[in-house]
Amino acid sequence: MIHLSIPIRTITETLFFYSDVLGCKATKIAPDRIDFDFFNHHLVAQLSAEEAAHESVYIGTQPNHYPLRHFGVVVELDQYQKILDRIHAHQIHFAMPPQTIFHGTPREQEVFLVFDPSGNAVEIKGIKNTNAVFSKD
Repeated sequence: MIHLSIPIRTITETLFFYSDVLGCKATKIAPDRIDFDFFNHHLVAQLSAEEAAHESVYIGTQPNHYPLRHFGVVVELDQYQKILDRIHAHQIHFAMPPQTIFHGTPREQEVFLVFDPSGNAVEIKGIKNTNAVFSKD
């Protein structure tokens, strides 16, 4: 299990995004932080307007243009689609629109990136067999 701490601007917007939009359970809410079960990983969102103001540079070329600083999760395709449906329903802007990468290989996957309300880039990958993400092919 991974533990990750990210900076946020507000508790309310962050709670809505990670709980309602991404479907993650808040396990602890305090005046200065929220702990989430982020797809079976420990995500801590901590208030820091100064840190949350940092913007990542974009790298890559279209259509694979994405924020360098990002984190995310690899899930099976059915869960990926459920998350994507919630993203569409809440009209969340994409940092990188949904696309298929590594066509025709064991690593073939669906992927998109979105920004949370504090500007943290979150990547969601969907793949038939999640262990195939480590394939060298």
